[in-house]
Amino acid sequence: MSFESELRNRLHGAARRADAESDYYEETAVADNVITRRRAQRRNRAAVLVSAAAVLLIGVAVPAIAGRLPAGAPVAGPAPVSSAAQQTGEPPSATNGPEPTPSSATSSPPASSGARAGCPSSGESIPAGTNSKPTIDVDGDGRPDTAFFSEQPGAQNGFTFGVRTASGGVVRSSMGLSGSPVERSVLFADVTGRGEVIALASDGRQVQLWAVSTCRLIPVQNAQGQQYTFDLGYSGYGTGVGCADADGDGTRDLLGLKLVTDSGGSPTSVERTIIALNGPHAANGARSIVPAPTAAEAARAGSITCGDLTMAADGVSSGH
Repeated sequence: MSFESELRNRLHGAARRADAESDYYEETAVADNVITRRRAQRRNRAAVLVSAAAVLLIGVAVPAIAGRLPAGAPVAGPAPVSSAAQQTGEPPSATNGPEPTPSSATSSPPASSGARAGCPSSGESIPAGTNSKPTIDVDGDGRPDTAFFSEQPGAQNGFTFGVRTASGGVVRSSMGLSGSPVERSVLFADVTGRGEVIALASDGRQVQLWAVSTCRLIPVQNAQGQQYTFDLGYSGYGTGVGCADADGDGTRDLLGLKLVTDSGGSPTSVERTIIALNGPHAANGARSIVPAPTAAEAARAGSITCGDLTMAADGVSSGH
C-alpha cells in the first residue's frame, strides 16, 4: 500500500470517528432534553397534587376550627353596606345569597303572636258616679273594653271620662265646663281599623279630638297649638264628624262634615274635609263634596259617627 493510500484511509477513519462522536453528542443532548422535560413534568404534577391536597385540608379544617371559635370572635363576613344605602333603605347592588323569606324577617312579628299586651292593671274599678258602656278594644289586646263618663262635673276638672280596659288598666281625662245645656258624651273609635284609636268627646256644640296612645288620653292639637275641635253647627264651620275613605286609597279617613241645605232646609250637598292625623297633631287636608246626598248621608253629616259606630248607639254620656 502506498503512502498516499494509507494517508487517505487514516483520514477517512478519523472523519468517521468524528461523525460518530457528533452523532453521539447530538443523541445525548436530545436525551438530556427529554429527561429534563420529563423531570419538569413530574415536578409540575407533584406541585398540582400538593396544591389540591392543601385546598382539601383547608376546606375540612376551617369549618371545624370556626365551629370552635369562642362567642364574639371575629369571622369573615360580607362587605358592610354603605351609609347611603342605610339611609335610603336600598339593598346592596348585588348579592350571592338567596332572597330573605318571611320566616327570617326580623321586623315581622310571629304569625301566632296575635294581639298586644293590654294596659297594665292599676287595681282600679270603674270610677263611682259614672255611666259605663262596653266599647271597642282601645289597647290592642284583642278584648273589648268599657267606656265611662261622669254623671256630674267635678268642682275643678269638669266631667271625667275614659275607659277601663279588660286587662285592668284605667285611662281617663276630663272635659272642661262649657255653657252648653246638653249632656256630654264620648265615643271611642278606631279611625283606620288598624289600631289608630281616638276619642270624640262632645258637649253638644263641639267635639274635642283625643288620641289614645300608650294607655293615655292625649288631646290632639291643631296647627295653632290648641286642642282640635269639630263644629256641630254652633259656629257655622261644620255639622258633624265621620270616618270614611274619602280619597280612595283604601284606608278610612277621619272627616269633618258640613251639611249644606237650601233656603227651605233641604240638603243639597255634604262638604267633607279629611283630618290628617300625625300622633298628637291634626291638620285639615283635602276637601271634597258629595252632591245630592241621600237621607242617610244627610243624617250622618249632622251627627257623630265613625264607620259603623255612632255616638247615639255606641257612645256613653253623662245622662245614661
